[in-house]
Amino acid sequence: MEHPTKVNFKVRNLILDYALGAAIVALLPIANIGLLQTIALFILNVMLVIGIARLWRFQKGGDCLARVGVLFGIAGAIVMGFLVWLLVVAVGVVVPLLGSLAPGVVAFCYFWGVGQTVHHFYLSKVPTVADRPHLSGEQDEI
Repeated sequence: MEHPTKVNFKVRNLILDYALGAAIVALLPIANIGLLQTIALFILNVMLVIGIARLWRFQKGGDCLARVGVLFGIAGAIVMGFLVWLLVVAVGVVVPLLGSLAPGVVAFCYFWGVGQTVHHFYLSKVPTVADRPHLSGEQDEI
């Protein structure tokens, strides 16, 4: 497997790409396309999770607490999206043009939160220096 720092960099870029793509899909200015947008965002969300898992090579070994953490992370992403939506709508009362950006901002925040949650689930499985047996001549990697 690649060094965790390299995988971390690739995953962060993948999350950013999907979050920006989700924001673009959510901001499409086409009338009566809400159902199609919802389906597209759902598919993008599944592809994001699979992409992150693929970069971490579908590592096994997560305990029950890590799985519960993923559920709480997804719930937190939903709450974060709702609170950001409230904030953008409130600012949209003062500056009406910003209110129309609310769907894109919510999609970006949700995808960022879910991506980071899944990423940290796999990151928690990476063995640390303390987990490896030390030999007297071995040096620690940074």
